[in-house]
Amino acid sequence: MLRSKTIPLIAVLALTISACGDDDDGGGGSVAVGDYASDICTAFTDWTQAIQDRQTELQEGLQPGASPQAGKDALQGFLDDAVAASDTLVEDVDGAGTPDTENGEEAADALQGAAEGARDKLADAQENVADLPTDSPEAFGEAADEFGNEVRSALEGVGDGLQDIDTPELDEAIDEEEACQAS
Repeated sequence: MLRSKTIPLIAVLALTISACGDDDDGGGGSVAVGDYASDICTAFTDWTQAIQDRQTELQEGLQPGASPQAGKDALQGFLDDAVAASDTLVEDVDGAGTPDTENGEEAADALQGAAEGARDKLADAQENVADLPTDSPEAFGEAADEFGNEVRSALEGVGDGLQDIDTPELDEAIDEEEACQAS
C-alpha cells in the first residue's frame, strides 16, 4: 500500500491544492525507487511548507476587527499563493518520473493525480473567493466559514486511492527516506 501518511497532503487537508507532458513515465522517466521516494516526499513537503507559511498572513487578515474586504483580500492572496505552490508541486511530481518497481507507474499516476486534484480544487476556490460578500462583517464571517469548510471538504478526497496501491518496495523506500518523515 502506498502510504498516505508519507505524503504531507494531510497537513493541507487540515488547513482547508495537467501533467506537464504526455510521457507515460512522467517527466523524469524510470528512476530508482529511493530517488523517487526522495523527490516525491521533498515535493510534497515543500508544497505543504509553502502553504503553511502563507497561513500566518491569512490568519492576520482574518483577525477580529479586520474589514470584510481585508479578509477577502487575505483569502485571495492565500489561494493565489497556494495555486502557484500547487503548480510547482504538479511539475515536481511529474519530473520525479516513475519508480522502477512493481506497480511503479500506477503509484506515479496516483501521486500525479493527487497533486493535480489538489491544485484544481484550490484553483476552483481561487476563482470562487470573489463571490464572498463584503457588505457586512457578519455576512462575510459566515460566508468565509462556509467557504473554508467547502474547500476543506473538496480537498479531503484528493488522496483517496493512494493507500490501495501495492508497492512494497516504494513503501519501504518511503519509510527509510528522511525527506518522507513528518517533522
